[in-house]
Amino acid sequence: MKMKFKLIIIFALLLTPFYGSAFTVSETYNLFVDSTYDAYGRDEIEAVLHRTTNEMNFYVDAFWWENLTEEKRNEYDNIMYELGNIFESEIYSQITSVFGKEPTHSVDKDGRISILFHEMTSGARGYFNSADQYSKHQIKYSNERNILYLASSTIEESLLPAYLGHEFMHLVTFARKNRDHGVNEEVWLNELRSEYMPYFLGYEDKYEDSSLQRRVNSFLRDPDVSLTEWNNRGTDYGAVSLFGHYLVDHYGLDVLIESLFSKQIGIPSINYALEALGYDKNFAEVFTDWSIAMYINDCSLNEYYCYKNEHLTDVRVRPVTNFLPFSEKGSLSVEYSTKNWTGNWHRIIGGQGTLSLSFEGNNGSNFEVPYVLCKDNGECEIDFININEEGKGNIVISDFSSDYESLAILPSLQSKMIGFNGPEISYSFSWQAQIIREVEENEREQRLAELLEQLEVIKERLAYLRSKMAAQSVTGLSCSNITQNLGISMMNSREVACLQQFLKAQGAYIYPEGLVTGNFLSLTKSAVVRFQEQYKEEILLPLGLTQGTGYVGSSTRNFINSLIQ
Repeated sequence: MKMKFKLIIIFALLLTPFYGSAFTVSETYNLFVDSTYDAYGRDEIEAVLHRTTNEMNFYVDAFWWENLTEEKRNEYDNIMYELGNIFESEIYSQITSVFGKEPTHSVDKDGRISILFHEMTSGARGYFNSADQYSKHQIKYSNERNILYLASSTIEESLLPAYLGHEFMHLVTFARKNRDHGVNEEVWLNELRSEYMPYFLGYEDKYEDSSLQRRVNSFLRDPDVSLTEWNNRGTDYGAVSLFGHYLVDHYGLDVLIESLFSKQIGIPSINYALEALGYDKNFAEVFTDWSIAMYINDCSLNEYYCYKNEHLTDVRVRPVTNFLPFSEKGSLSVEYSTKNWTGNWHRIIGGQGTLSLSFEGNNGSNFEVPYVLCKDNGECEIDFININEEGKGNIVISDFSSDYESLAILPSLQSKMIGFNGPEISYSFSWQAQIIREVEENEREQRLAELLEQLEVIKERLAYLRSKMAAQSVTGLSCSNITQNLGISMMNSREVACLQQFLKAQGAYIYPEGLVTGNFLSLTKSAVVRFQEQYKEEILLPLGLTQGTGYVGSSTRNFINSLIQ
């Protein structure tokens, strides 16, 4: 009975994995690989532990290694030896001293960083798989190691240390975010930090043929890409690399450090870092400044509208250029789609006269629309289109063609702040540019002035004709003029009788009753009112009046006398 118990204990120990044991050089191990990167679509390969250093285990794809010549094996063995020295003296020490240590693996107690060289698809340089950080009980395809994967084709590249630094930063990011805070960093920011590592490590002092140059070229070929949506394309790496360099250029390496140690992820972690470091800008403002810098890259206009990195001082995107016709009433309407945190650069040239530009985004979407006006001599000025709650805005630029060579608008959608884990929704925006020719405006103003002048001539002629008609109608009056002011209640007055004769001669419209009594009563007053209003321009308006008073004062009396005479 006692012997049976001992046998059970021994048998159980044999079944239990001995996770603390060291790996043996020249031994073959079955290791899982990512089939999307593997050149043959494999998800598991035979790997040989080829070399061990103080900090590293170098594994090689057995199939690849066996097909190498002896000369190549010796060459690659020396490269791995040198890479181990570089990792221990430069990569590991510099990254961990600033960003913290790699994760302590819960299963692998060996303590070394493992590197597996295997054949990868074209363009792939390496990767990190977070599944390896867990036990096989948690994730079936875990290699249960702190392991990084490098393409076998990179072993002869001068950028090999840069690739290793990039992947090692992913391992450190896993330690800070997943292990320390239990969160998953968003891919775009995870890649951004790793993309900055080659420059941080000093591997991009020479720009020619550097990893940074490749990223810049990829982005400039296709800049219409969201910073935060990750599709694992060259242009995605280019976007995060350029934005990362801009971010550190203006806000220092600490912005990457603070955001990494923060329990926040993605954009909120950048906002946290900016605030913690005492900056008064947020991520949205930084992104807008970056989009302007990618177009003009000129520190003289604003310290934030440029790169300070000497390798990037001449980097500029090539905008979508639109030509406005020079013909009368030239206009252009354009509609595009975009995603959150995507730079858009649209340049307008041509036309002649005043330029009116209207912008419209999706109702409720948060568009920021800076614009850049540039002259022929290269001088530029920057401003922003005021976008209302309906997503609309407008600017008008006088003398566009004579004062400016081009107008560029740089709209970006800035609505979503967190949760960038897959494909993003596209949103539309449109703009319309129209030339309003100033020549036409001047012609309208000139024509209006001519019409007003003609109207004045016509009014003078009408006044003259009315005066002539009135004078003709009073021929044969017994009185030659009115010498005193006349008003209501004057009785038995010769001059009132003369006034009544004059009013009667004006016709039935003015004095239908036609009574000549010498008494100034209501009928005579009403006739005076009608007469004054018929000739208001001569009688009332000079006095500031618009309605007749019925009182024959000096203005009315003088006008009547001018007609009698």
